Amino acid sequence: MSWDIELDDQLLQDLYAWIDTIPLSRPKKHIEKDFSDGVMAAELIKHYFPSWVDTHNYVASNSTQQKLINWGLLNRKVLCKFDMNIPEQVMRGICLGRARLVEIFLYNLRNRIDESHPQQNRMNESNMNTSRQRRSPPSQYDQPSPAYQRNEPKNTGYGGHVAKKSTSMQNLTTEMVNRAHYNEKEQECQAKDQQIQVLQAKVHRLEQLLRLKDVRVDDLSDKLEQSRNFAGGHGGRSNRQQYTNVSMNGRK
Repeated sequence: MSWDIELDDQLLQDLYAWIDTIPLSRPKKHIEKDFSDGVMAAELIKHYFPSWVDTHNYVASNSTQQKLINWGLLNRKVLCKFDMNIPEQVMRGICLGRARLVEIFLYNLRNRIDESHPQQNRMNESNMNTSRQRRSPPSQYDQPSPAYQRNEPKNTGYGGHVAKKSTSMQNLTTEMVNRAHYNEKEQECQAKDQQIQVLQAKVHRLEQLLRLKDVRVDDLSDKLEQSRNFAGGHGGRSNRQQYTNVSMNGRK
């Protein structure tokens, strides 16, 4: 399974027509937004494999965090049965509505469903061909939205899809590299912040010790001054006593 592919207009038309044959809980408007929370992807798989998916576990949401939770659950519990694994950066890209990522996912999913459910797929293809002849106006997904329309060369190879890497995947890879660099710098800043906090705690402790030493020095200085005053006063009294004794002896 490859995520580095581009789908030409014919493959996209077939893909949109295939989705139109599957009953889903929400109207089909913009495919990137419709499938961004993973709910419609879960419903699509449940259409073919009812026992595999409990749609109550998937919550419709505009929150990127909840979307990632839905896709993570779908990835772990359901897609693994197809031997599919969506890389984290692809899941995030789908949640953020990156152009073409959801189509690539659905293209890969359809191939795995075809391998696991060939009879049902042939019936859907027959219905799809009939509906193409009858329906009017065309499906919402038959005509790509402006976000889909690009002036890109159609260098199609085997299988009808472009062999070169898709621009959306290249942009996503660049974004993930930038994010990884940002996360690395953020971790470095957090480590430095922790070091600063440790140093600040040490400085605070040293300041406390200095204050205690200042108090001790002041206390000792007071005691020394008191001792000097006491010694000086006691010496003065002794001298006066001796002078008094001498005077009294002289008089005798």
